[in-house]
Amino acid sequence: MTQTETDWRARAEAAEARAAELAEERARLWEENNRLRAERREVEYYEALAEQMQGSLSWQITTPLRSAKTMAVKVRRKLDERRA
Repeated sequence: MTQTETDWRARAEAAEARAAELAEERARLWEENNRLRAERREVEYYEALAEQMQGSLSWQITTPLRSAKTMAVKVRRKLDERRA
């Protein structure tokens, strides 16, 4: 085998190895892309669920109760800070 043939064979083997590396990277990126898309769909689902819940009549009716509870927690913390 001549030097030229050896050089070409080595270059071909290097190119094949690089192509295999790139194929593995592509597969990894494809999986990552699919995982991120699934996560985005899940987030969108829960955001829509939260919007639906917050738009419900029961959520609107209980708004003053949630506000009062928040205020009570803040007052309790302030009183605890003063006692300490």
